[in-house]
Amino acid sequence: MRTILLDVSSLMYRAHFALGDGVRSPAGRPVGAIHGYLDMVARLALARRPGRIVHVYDHEWRPTARTDLYPAYKANRPPDPDGLPEQFSMLRQLLDLTEMEQAMTRGWEAEDAIGAICAEAGPDERLEIVSGDRDLIQLVRDQVVRLLFTVRGVSDLLELDEAAVVERYGVPPSRYADLAILRGDPSDGLPGVPGVGEKTARALLQAYGSLERILAEAETEEPTPGMLASKPTLRAGLREARGYLATMRRLVPVNLDAPVDRWRGERDDEALRALADELGVRGPATRLRAALDSLA
Repeated sequence: MRTILLDVSSLMYRAHFALGDGVRSPAGRPVGAIHGYLDMVARLALARRPGRIVHVYDHEWRPTARTDLYPAYKANRPPDPDGLPEQFSMLRQLLDLTEMEQAMTRGWEAEDAIGAICAEAGPDERLEIVSGDRDLIQLVRDQVVRLLFTVRGVSDLLELDEAAVVERYGVPPSRYADLAILRGDPSDGLPGVPGVGEKTARALLQAYGSLERILAEAETEEPTPGMLASKPTLRAGLREARGYLATMRRLVPVNLDAPVDRWRGERDDEALRALADELGVRGPATRLRAALDSLA
């Protein structure tokens, strides 16, 4: 069975910035993110024909489990746009009336809930993650998990299986977290190792296979012939960053053991229409209901 796992925050933010705050309910509340999100889900349902759709939320977008390790984690991100945060609770109310599954993991991010769901998947399952979060690349697993990376909404999706990840990033999904640790991720406030950009990080992993082996080579007095043996400055930089790297090895990987809370409401088409009318999203709600009915 094909399951689509939707990173709600990622898609809601994209919908908000695509439509702005000009789309409002009859009472004047911004609902552009909800409008765009419902239409995205309808298009995905029609295009991908899944047997199951799961909407996955952040419980904490800066979980203390990560900020306790590294206080600067995501600290550089601007505040949420006005009118966006309250749209998440309105979206949940609407989705409760569709009977679709929703999920999150308390104290963690959506990526962790998605990771835990993927870790449970058996070899006969087919999971497609829809998100613009590159951290989820580490979950890609042939033939079970594929990432549909949002390039432009859901009308332009970059489909990443293991081969596509290797082609694009030079490392397999199982080593993507190592790449991110070495390179850093400015969007998450993670600087990486000074002097190590994506090209150098990729070359190191291609040469040594893993962050663990890279660090072992950097620490030895007489490294074996190869990239680090010929670059004493790089070797010294890795040694100086050992504390940072130890922290990142705990922070960057998705938490596959996160306990996932799942729920679904009861289908109520009349209540869905009434709430959609109240929020001014009757069109998207109707299109979503029709798309879901076509899957039955």
